[in-house]
Amino acid sequence: MRILITGGGTGGHLFPALAVRAALSKRQPEAQVLFVGASEGVESTILPRLGHAFRGLRVHQIKGRGWRGQVSALLALPSAVRQAARLLREFGAQVVLGVGGYASFPTVLAARILRIPAVIHEQNAYPGLANRWLGRITSAVAVSFEAATAFFPAGRVTVTGNPVRPEIRPGDAEEARRRFLLLPERFTVLIFGGSQGAHRINVGTMEALPRLAGQRGRIQFLHGTGERDLTQVRQAYEEGGFQARVEAFFQDMAMAYAAADFVIARSGASTIFELAAVGKPALLVPYPYAANDHQRLNAEVMVRAGAAWTVPDAYCDGQRIAASVQAALEKPEVLACMGGQARSLARLDAADRIVDLLERVIGTPHPGPLPHPEGTRERGG
Repeated sequence: MRILITGGGTGGHLFPALAVRAALSKRQPEAQVLFVGASEGVESTILPRLGHAFRGLRVHQIKGRGWRGQVSALLALPSAVRQAARLLREFGAQVVLGVGGYASFPTVLAARILRIPAVIHEQNAYPGLANRWLGRITSAVAVSFEAATAFFPAGRVTVTGNPVRPEIRPGDAEEARRRFLLLPERFTVLIFGGSQGAHRINVGTMEALPRLAGQRGRIQFLHGTGERDLTQVRQAYEEGGFQARVEAFFQDMAMAYAAADFVIARSGASTIFELAAVGKPALLVPYPYAANDHQRLNAEVMVRAGAAWTVPDAYCDGQRIAASVQAALEKPEVLACMGGQARSLARLDAADRIVDLLERVIGTPHPGPLPHPEGTRERGG
C-alpha cells in the first residue's frame, strides 16, 4: 500500500495521524507512507525528526486572519491544489487520508480530481466547513464522535473514535511520580493546555493556590504551562510552598497521565480520547475560540457520560479551580466512578478501524460529481 497522509498544524491533527501510521506499519510492514502538511507547520519539524517522509505545501490558515489574509489564502488555494496533485503523482499514492489542518483540504481535493480514493477523519463532535464539504466527495468518512455522523452522507460515514498514540495507556502511578521527582503517595493533579499551554488555566491555577494552602501537604502538581507563562507559574508554586513539577510541555504524556489522579485541561478531541484511554477524571475548560465551539461540544460528551466536570473559559478562575481540586481530593469514590466512565468511552481500536477503511476503499469507484459548496449543509438544515 502507498498511502499519503495529509494534515497537521496542531497536535490534535498530528497525533491521530501518527497513531494510524503505527497501526498501518504493524499490519502492513511493507506499506509506504508519505506525510504532506504545511511547509511552516509544526509537522514540518516534528515528522522529519521522527524519521517520517514529509513534504510541505505552501498553505495558510483562512480563519482568524482578517479579510485580507482570508482573500490571500483563498487566492493561494489553486496553487496548493496543483502542488498536492504533483506530489500525489510523484508518490504514486493509492489512497489518501486527510486528518484536518491547512494542508488537508487542497490535498484531498487534488486526490478527488485525480480520481484517487480518499478518506477523511473528523476528530470533533462538530465538523468544520472544510470537512463537511470534503465528506461529500471522498470515498469514506471516519468520525470520532457519534454526533458528527449527522453532518455526512449516511452510507459513507463510520464512527471509529479518535486514534490515540499506542503509548497512551494506563501506567504505574507511583513509578511515574518518581520519574517526575514527585512524592509517590501524594494526590497528583495534572494540568496542561496543549503544546502552547492555556493562559486562562495557568492564571486560574495561580489564583487557586492560596485557596488550597491548607492542602499543600496532601496534593502536588504536574503543570505544562507553555513557554509564555513558565517562569511565572513556577514562581507561584514555589512561593505557595507546593510540591510541583512545572514544564513548558511534557514530552512524555503517557508518563504524565500515569502520574495523575485528576486532570485539568482543554477539551480537544485528542485530549478527550486520551483521557478515556487512561481512564482519568477531569475538569475540562473548552477553548472558547475553537471553530464552531467544538471543544464545548466535545466536553459535553464527557460530562453526559459522568466522566468529567466542565467550566467555561470565562469562569475558569481561582475559586472554581480550587473547588474542583478540593472536591476531587475529598471524594475518591466519585473520582473512581468518573475514571470508570471515562474508560467506557475509550475506542482503543480507532487507528485500526481507520486502516480498515483505507484498505476497503483502494480501487473503489470515486463518488459522483463535485458538489457545489452551497449544497453542503447539516441534515435538517
